[in-house]
Amino acid sequence: MKGRRRLVLVLAGAAVAIVGVVFAFRPSGDQVAPTGAAPTFSAVDLQGKPVRLVDYRGRIVILNFWASWCIPCRREFPLLREVEGTNVDGTEVAVLGVVFNDQLAPAADFMREQKASWPGIQDPEGKIADAYDVALRPGIPVTVLIDPQGRLAERHVGELRKEDLDRLLAPAPAGAATTSSSASPDDKP
Repeated sequence: MKGRRRLVLVLAGAAVAIVGVVFAFRPSGDQVAPTGAAPTFSAVDLQGKPVRLVDYRGRIVILNFWASWCIPCRREFPLLREVEGTNVDGTEVAVLGVVFNDQLAPAADFMREQKASWPGIQDPEGKIADAYDVALRPGIPVTVLIDPQGRLAERHVGELRKEDLDRLLAPAPAGAATTSSSASPDDKP
């Protein structure tokens, strides 16, 4: 009788462990599809200047979560620099970078080296990242497109490539919100 009880307990424990592992390694991009209003935030950038998402209403916002130590993030910065301040169908494109799980000095140095003209937003407690469902798994970069009305339009997990950025900025059918990924096995941050 004791052997059977022990076997049941071991099997139950194994089942709980398997479920825990499955949920722990589930990609965050699959947890929440972008729909509705973008979560608002007020924060400060790396220079201490206030940044409020609401101040960007009327523009297409590319909200990019990045870190200076993230190799794919480093590779996509030139693309973000190219698109910052451009117009798509008469609407200005604004890039907002959220520093994710990085120290402020290396992040500020990297932005300076890259000649980034957009705000590098501090998120030391991870509240902005949490609101946009950005986590250590599957990792960064994560890019969220917010339409001029302040609605979530699309979420891209992984390094942005030129074709990804073109697709993100292409006019989408009304009400279409999607999640995409260009991550490959060797694109680990």
